[in-house]
Amino acid sequence: MDSSSVSLPASESEAVEDAWRVDVPMRSFQGGYYPQLIALYTQLGVAFREANFTYSFSLLSPPSSTRKRQINATMIYNGSSGCAGLSMPSILDEPYYLSKGKGFLTRAFTRIWTVGLFVLLTLYIAVCYVRMFSYSVPFLRSKIVYKMTFEEWAQWSIPTSKFSRWTGIDLAWKDYTQSVLLPLFSAVCTAPEEDVLRHPVEEFLGTSEYLNSLIPSDDSLVDYIWLTLGTHHYVVIHGVREVVARLMTTAQHIHLASTITSISPDPDDPHRSTIKCDTPEGPRVHDGFHHIIFATQATRAVPLLKSYRDALPRTSPKRQAIDAQLQCLEKFKYCSTIVINHTDPTLLPDNPRDQRDLNLICLDQDAVTDQGKSAFDWSAMTVPPSYTMATHVLCRPTGYPAHLPPVFQTTNPLISPEEGSILSVARLERAVLSVESKEALKGLYQEEGRKWWQCAGQGLARLGELQGAGRLANVQGSGIWICGSYVYAGIPLLEGCVVSARSVVEQGVYIAEGVTLISPPW
Repeated sequence: MDSSSVSLPASESEAVEDAWRVDVPMRSFQGGYYPQLIALYTQLGVAFREANFTYSFSLLSPPSSTRKRQINATMIYNGSSGCAGLSMPSILDEPYYLSKGKGFLTRAFTRIWTVGLFVLLTLYIAVCYVRMFSYSVPFLRSKIVYKMTFEEWAQWSIPTSKFSRWTGIDLAWKDYTQSVLLPLFSAVCTAPEEDVLRHPVEEFLGTSEYLNSLIPSDDSLVDYIWLTLGTHHYVVIHGVREVVARLMTTAQHIHLASTITSISPDPDDPHRSTIKCDTPEGPRVHDGFHHIIFATQATRAVPLLKSYRDALPRTSPKRQAIDAQLQCLEKFKYCSTIVINHTDPTLLPDNPRDQRDLNLICLDQDAVTDQGKSAFDWSAMTVPPSYTMATHVLCRPTGYPAHLPPVFQTTNPLISPEEGSILSVARLERAVLSVESKEALKGLYQEEGRKWWQCAGQGLARLGELQGAGRLANVQGSGIWICGSYVYAGIPLLEGCVVSARSVVEQGVYIAEGVTLISPPW
């Protein structure tokens, strides 16, 4: 929701309503990948705008005895679904600037050399992009891809023809998967590289305009590439605060500062459940629930489900159903994410010409030595070096005081911002898909088929047999339902939240209560 966001002064006024609300984490969504989310926002009247971000990919070199820390861009993407092309990183152009004052012929030769090298590298990237796009088209994919991890696919997809070896396309492809795709999806999933390598590749390939889909805040990697091809990136104009406000307009019985400690069968009515909470005024009990919907991380749902299970008789069919849900949820893995809002520009590429809206930075393993590693200040403000650091240059709102420095939002920092520059720190959890969790998902979300041109999540689907904990099979007890970003066929993102929530209500609660849906909500 909006709990981790931060308010900054947006004008000389100190009024709360005039504050600049910075979303944490940043929320953005892609036209092709988020149809249900966009429909929900439209229904609610939430205003959003196009935001076709530009990107830079950089390497972070640790300091050594002979040089200071460096962040050098290796690729610069200018957005607009690729129509704006690539820019030359300053490190390629450096020889030309160093040749200043060395004579016309020397400078001309240096310019021809650097431009020629950039054109060659751009050609290699274009070939790799077209090749990757061919893998993302659903009806062109080999069936073997559906069961591969990203690591297996990256190795399997290396071209082996004599032409590829002669032209160097095989080496270009290896570099493309390791230097572009791996850090990109590490940023998309806000996960370390080892988790990305184990991620099912189908989810990545289905969403083709991948460079416009970075923000963590949503089918698989292959599907992610295909579905976003040629579509725009959007952000909510007035931030997540407006989304929350509009969602809560008709909500009733809202309980704040109430930590749920356990759930259990209602002792007076086995068809209902009781929820126990800790509040500032002391413990409270809420009873009479026919259905309980877990709209939270799997790791948060498990302890509460265990409390419910432990309150049931050992031979109860309901206990067996809850046990099955627990076994399923325990297959889902989460990784920690740190998001820092700050004013420290040193977490961007060193050369201002390389800086873009979104700046992805990985540790340069070739430049790392034991001495270099020890020079890093690994702390509570940083993540392990296998993550990709993403720094977003936030757009100043109208009226933002000119004397105040620009604001940046860094997700998963590899290096800490200067202490005096930090505005806020948030620690979040993010579901990461694996082969095991993809198989476990079938118990909560089951595809019933798709057309030849469709990716996972686009075809017909129904609730998995574990949803409701037996309620749809007339097992006595409350309906226990699971929804969230991970209860959906794809990368765990906002679209999965909307789709799974709607499915639980329409295909679960309504059917259990004999309610007929007259018309869809949107």
